[in-house]
Amino acid sequence: HAGDGNLHPLILYDANRPGELKCAEDLGAEILELCVRVGGTITGEHGVGHEKLHQMCVQFSEGELEQFRALKRAFDPDGLLNPGKAIPQPRHCSEYKTLGREVLTAPGLRAGDRA
Repeated sequence: HAGDGNLHPLILYDANRPGELKCAEDLGAEILELCVRVGGTITGEHGVGHEKLHQMCVQFSEGELEQFRALKRAFDPDGLLNPGKAIPQPRHCSEYKTLGREVLTAPGLRAGDRA
């Protein structure tokens, strides 16, 4: 649905080559972060699963994420529905933001490049 602004990048990689999956994941993260920087979002109609969970920390503030967590607790107090998906835990956000700065802003190196 590129015509209505929904893009679904497909990153091909060779799962038999060590490190290829990590490169594909890093490139996917870079694409999502670029989307947020230019005013877009990390997801459209499909929601957030494991692949996009950490980019929630890029798009939303800690206050907004806490509102999501409060809503989840209100409807799922025992945490039985999709545990660990859709809303990142605070520790994951702080870890991701640190990792993102190291990987994505290293001088002359972009995610997916070979060192």
